[in-house]
Amino acid sequence: MFLHDSDLSNITIQSFDFFCFSPWDIPQFSYLNPFLGFDKSSTVAVAFQQLLHHHRYQYSSFTPIFTDGSKSDGHVGCGVVSPSDTLSYHLHNCCSVFTAELVLIFCALQEISPSNQHNFIIYTDSMSALETLSHYDIQMHPVASKILSILQFLRKEGFNIIFCWVPSHVGISGNEIVDSIAKFASSFLSQDIPYSDVKKSFVSHLHTTWQKNWDLQMNNKFCKSLY
Repeated sequence: MFLHDSDLSNITIQSFDFFCFSPWDIPQFSYLNPFLGFDKSSTVAVAFQQLLHHHRYQYSSFTPIFTDGSKSDGHVGCGVVSPSDTLSYHLHNCCSVFTAELVLIFCALQEISPSNQHNFIIYTDSMSALETLSHYDIQMHPVASKILSILQFLRKEGFNIIFCWVPSHVGISGNEIVDSIAKFASSFLSQDIPYSDVKKSFVSHLHTTWQKNWDLQMNNKFCKSLY
């Protein structure tokens, strides 16, 4: 009954693949940050837009793909926007926004696989996702491990894929669009859930249930003391 109430009764926990890469074949990951040195608190939005415009001029031969994840009021969504396609998915409510960010980077790479083009640049406003991918660890987030695996495969197939960080909510068109579709995503994506997300959701639900029961008991004691 408790698991049913917590919405955790019908989930599959994502397993770790500790031997995804051999010690001599660990993938290298890096990303661009054309906004380095510009703080959001002291930089006007149009400056960030101009910086991206200059950056896009430098990488005009690369097809841009914007990804984003969102979690608000129990709704977890994520989206991908490219010149040729738009994807949006709703994930299980116990998934973290970090997991959502990683899932959509993985989905973006899956979309690249059958493409006739070979130069792509993936934009995300999740610095934590990019930093995680930059520091491989056998116990890293399982979706991050899957990203590095498919990225390694695509590069061996001749794809040139670059990652780039962009600031959120500064009027960058692709980022604003993908942020909007992530918030209102309705198509459910069946996805195994990392243990860390399940644990956090379970503990949160346990605490909420305990607090409700405690408040009820305290209210009852208070009411009885009036008679």
